[in-house]
Amino acid sequence: MSEENVPVLIVGGGIVGLSAAVFLRGHGVPVLLAERHPGPSMLAKARVLSPRTMELYRAHGLEGPLRAAPPSVFLEATDVIRASTLAAPEDYRGSRPPGGAVSGISPCPPVLVEQSTAEPLVRARAEELGADVRFHTEVGEIVQDADGADVMLTDRGSGRRYSVRARYVIAADGHRSPVRRALGIRTRGKRLAHVVNIAFEADLGAALRGRPIGLGYLTRPVPGTLLARLDAADRWVLMVPYDPERGQSPLDFTEEHCAQAVREAVGDDALPLRVLPAVPGGGRAVHTWELASWVAREYRRDRVLLVGDAAHVMPPSGGLGANTGVQDAHNLAWKLAAVLDGSAGDGLLDSYEAERRPVAELTCALSTRLQEERTGGGDEVAARVARIALGLGYQYASDAVWGQDIEGPDGRAPEAGRPGTRAPHVRVERAGRGCSTIDLYGPGFSLVLGPDAGNTEPALGPAPLKVLRLGDGVEDPAGEWSRAHGVGSGGAVLVRPDGFVAWRAASWGPAAAGELRTVLGSLLARPLSPAGFRRE
Repeated sequence: MSEENVPVLIVGGGIVGLSAAVFLRGHGVPVLLAERHPGPSMLAKARVLSPRTMELYRAHGLEGPLRAAPPSVFLEATDVIRASTLAAPEDYRGSRPPGGAVSGISPCPPVLVEQSTAEPLVRARAEELGADVRFHTEVGEIVQDADGADVMLTDRGSGRRYSVRARYVIAADGHRSPVRRALGIRTRGKRLAHVVNIAFEADLGAALRGRPIGLGYLTRPVPGTLLARLDAADRWVLMVPYDPERGQSPLDFTEEHCAQAVREAVGDDALPLRVLPAVPGGGRAVHTWELASWVAREYRRDRVLLVGDAAHVMPPSGGLGANTGVQDAHNLAWKLAAVLDGSAGDGLLDSYEAERRPVAELTCALSTRLQEERTGGGDEVAARVARIALGLGYQYASDAVWGQDIEGPDGRAPEAGRPGTRAPHVRVERAGRGCSTIDLYGPGFSLVLGPDAGNTEPALGPAPLKVLRLGDGVEDPAGEWSRAHGVGSGGAVLVRPDGFVAWRAASWGPAAAGELRTVLGSLLARPLSPAGFRRE
């Protein structure tokens, strides 16, 4: 018999796993998170939290702490170069594109912050919300049955082994994902290179020559080498490709070998430096990873669901990987919560892969294009793609979106506010204070009625539904809501707990109210009782 029981066990304590814990606790779901390392890695990971990611954090009390955190060194180190070494003449020099203006489409500008800075803040919020977070705890065998999974955990400090019973398991355990491999889930994509990360401290002022360089694509010690700043002016990471097919191994990278590689990359054979441990508390000088672009062929195997790098890996160019993973976790959290509280059927979880895998495939394609252009001498066409569209502009197609839509005057559905898209940002007023419509949604479904909508009430019952009427507690002084959502002033829009449009009606009345019952039953993979909904 298991020693503990929990609705959801999260495997992995990086930013995606910790975010999943925050989002699930926001829905009131008890969570246990297990992470094998004693603390977060200091190595360079995500540095930009996108507008969409910040919208999600805003709804869970994290926007303020993240904006107040020390900014990434990349705020000042803006330049990207290509050269043989850092000290050598440049073959190319440019600046990373600044974040585009988002005030008209989101209430949340992006935040430039190191992932090593963000993760402790997300962890603190998860624990504040009641998540049981256990670092230095390794997950072993997972045995599933029809009702849940028995999972073996080991406290790596004391050696104690114990079993936990979970109804569902979220695998957020990284690109190597022991959970994914144990399940035999294959991936589709390609490996671009094997890479070792060498973290080090050194004064590179002489080689920098006053240039505000954050990234350097170098050909020494081997082609494909990348030098990047870490979290301070004198802390860096050197990413060096190696080839196992030629007999090369991470074991070759002793501390002496690492120091020599750094000096070659910088172009200073006498450079004083200190090699740093790859993971705090660990004994390894290097951290290995694969420069790759792939997506898992399955996101779900029975009671186990993959998120983040366990489900997809993309090149670091563009900084899209962590944002995509956080958004995976947010998409999954409300669905798990609905299944666990009985308001939805288990089939709702199948919509997770249907919605998030196409997003990962698109994001991998863009990241790969950008990586190839940066290392191959191109002019970064992909960098000019509006990356914000990857967070705000895609459309879901799944059973968790009502497939039938309204018709406009030309016989086609209006583009704005289509079901499956993120509900648009409109500036409104609530209780006399300005806010975004983004702030109105969650944790359950929200039915938003235009100011001229009929007075028909949706039937009340077991499924939670928040009803908001423009002009009754929420004001739309600019009159933008109807246009932005593609409905008239008498229309209605059903917004999912994750802020995506699930359904809309050109006008609200008895017919639309009757259709809404059918819609919710379909979306939740569970026919509603005659009573229908309850008002939140």
